[in-house]
Amino acid sequence: MLHNSKVEDGSDFWSSRDVDIPPRSGAPAIRVAIWDSGVDTALFSERLAVDLDGRPLVRGYDSFKRRQDTPMAVLPASYAARHEELNSILMAFDDIDGGVDSPAAKALTERIESLSPSERDQLTMEVGRWSGYAHGTAVADIALAGHSRAEIIVARMEWWHGSPPVPPWSHELARREADSIRDLLGFVVESGARVVNMSWGRFEGSYLTNLEQSAPDMPLAERQALARETVEMIRLELREGMAAAPKVLFVGAAGNDGKRMLEANPATRFSLPNFLLVGAVDRTGSVADYTNTGPEVTLYANGERVPARLPGGLPSFASGTSMAAPNVSNAAAKVLATDARLSGAELRALLEETADTNSTGQRLLHTARAVEVAQAATYSNPEPTD
Repeated sequence: MLHNSKVEDGSDFWSSRDVDIPPRSGAPAIRVAIWDSGVDTALFSERLAVDLDGRPLVRGYDSFKRRQDTPMAVLPASYAARHEELNSILMAFDDIDGGVDSPAAKALTERIESLSPSERDQLTMEVGRWSGYAHGTAVADIALAGHSRAEIIVARMEWWHGSPPVPPWSHELARREADSIRDLLGFVVESGARVVNMSWGRFEGSYLTNLEQSAPDMPLAERQALARETVEMIRLELREGMAAAPKVLFVGAAGNDGKRMLEANPATRFSLPNFLLVGAVDRTGSVADYTNTGPEVTLYANGERVPARLPGGLPSFASGTSMAAPNVSNAAAKVLATDARLSGAELRALLEETADTNSTGQRLLHTARAVEVAQAATYSNPEPTD
């Protein structure tokens, strides 16, 4: 049954609902797949799941949907040379997005205002590409926080970049995208993931934007049909793959358009017993104005200035449903450390049932309560011994 306690104000709201999982000798690791843009594995050298030969479990595809098993995207050398600058810009944008009037935010605002339109467009393109490159590292940091017995599998997928976009979208790329998603889903399941974090959605509008820029002479009806076809192909692969993996909980991000899911139409707009779509609330549990909503979004978590690290280790405080989703994945992995017998559907149900509600009716994640309920069930129904 759903708890109906209302949320309280206070900066410690989320920390009071969390719990740490300490080390335990001989306890099996809980594998969490970070299905994202890539992970700086140097930051998680002791937290990487490995195969029988001791090799980290990493699989990836580049933006052209070609197999490329590196933990992060391979960027031009010019980006590596600007690593610190680009990270600093992302940190300043975190402050701007979070309404923090910091010196870094002020300096970045002044810098942007001093640029010509073409220079501003160039900086936007560079920062956007770097943000995508860094995204999965922050997600991994959130998913592992406070859980000493969790380890990660890396499933990497890249997005296009630039304007006009590279690569331009096409029917061939749509098929490759669907094929790569089927392959990555199978990889994380076969690698023993019990929780799979997917802080992405593959939205119909994003494909339309690509086609508007890359194929302006294509009739509108054809662009719309290709965008819809892409989303539906991906959705089919996700539904079939998830349904065939009942032991796994898949966790998706609702998206940041401030729309109903029906209107936004990501490929992840569907319901399965072992699939959770996560929306974002702020540090006091109030719904974020940017989060997508709808009946498919059944749990909300903190998406406001969530602490994590950028590639190389600098701190970040990003906001969005991409940051809310790994908070839920983190909670799921902590519950599994208490009772690994739970199926994906049972895990989803437990997280929803132990949630409470805010004043506008959103279910809010309560990690500590979920772990407590799992512990009580484990004590009353211990695993059989030989």
